[in-house]
Amino acid sequence: MAVLLSLSISFLHKLKLYLQLTKPRLSIVVVFSALIGGLVAGASEVMDILWLGLGGYMLTGSANAANQVWERHTDALMQRTKGRPLPAGLLSVKEATGFSLILLITSVFCLAQLGWDVVLLGLLAWSLYLFAYTPLKRWGPIAVVIGAIPGAIPPVIGYWAMQREITPILIALFVLQFAWQFPHFWVIAWLARTDYERAAFQMLPFPPHRIQENARAITLSIIALPVLSVLLLPLLPWKAWVWAFCLGTALAGVALYQVNLHSNRMMRSLLLSLTAYLTFLYLGIWMLL
Repeated sequence: MAVLLSLSISFLHKLKLYLQLTKPRLSIVVVFSALIGGLVAGASEVMDILWLGLGGYMLTGSANAANQVWERHTDALMQRTKGRPLPAGLLSVKEATGFSLILLITSVFCLAQLGWDVVLLGLLAWSLYLFAYTPLKRWGPIAVVIGAIPGAIPPVIGYWAMQREITPILIALFVLQFAWQFPHFWVIAWLARTDYERAAFQMLPFPPHRIQENARAITLSIIALPVLSVLLLPLLPWKAWVWAFCLGTALAGVALYQVNLHSNRMMRSLLLSLTAYLTFLYLGIWMLL
C-alpha cells in the first residue's frame, strides 16, 4: 500500500512538472483568443470548439516546452525562471523534448479534424515562435516584431477553422492582437529587465537603464491601440468599433497614469490591465457582432 501511494505521489509530481512546461496561464490566453476567433466566425458545433481548444492548447504547450528546452541555460541565469523543471534538474532534456513532440503530434491530430489548412496555420505559428522569435531575443527588439506575428495568429486559426474566407473581421482580429503584443512584451521585459540582462535578452526598445524612453515607448504603444481602432472603422461593425475604441481609450488613460510612476507594482497593474483589455475586447466583439 505504501509503495502504491509513493508511486501515485511520484506520478502526480511528474505530471505537475510536465504541466509547468506548457506554461498554463500563457496557453490559456492563447486558446481563449483562438476560441473567440472561432466563435466570431460562427462556430456552433460543440465538437469543433472542443477540437480547436484541445488542439490549440496542445500546440501552444508544445511550443512552450520546446522553448524551455532551447532556453534551459539562460533560464538557469534568471531568478524568475531558474525554478523551471529543466534548469532545476527536475526533468531531463530528453523527457521535455519527447513531451513537446507528443503534444505537437496530438495537436496535429486535433486540428486536422478541422482541416489540414488549419494544421498548417498552427505549424506556422509554432515554427515562427520557436525558430524565429526564440533565437532573436538575444539580437534586439526585432524579436518583439517577429514574436508578435505568431502571437496574433491564434484568433486567425480559430476564425479560419470555421470560415474559410479572409473577411474584414478576420483582418481586424489579427491587427488588434498584433498591436497588443508590443506593450504586452515590453511591460514583461521591463519587469524582468534585471533577469533579461543576465540572459543577454534585448527585448526593450531602448537599453534597460533608459527608463524614461522605455516608459514613453510603452505608453505610446498603448495609446496606439485606440488610434488603431479608428483606422479599423471600415472593418468593424459600428458597435464593435465603439467598444474597441472605448476600451483602448480607457487602457491608454491607465497607462498614462501608471507608466509615469516607474514602479514594479504599477507595471504589474498595467500588465493585468492589458490582459483584461484583450479579454473584454474579444468578449465584446463576439457579443456585439
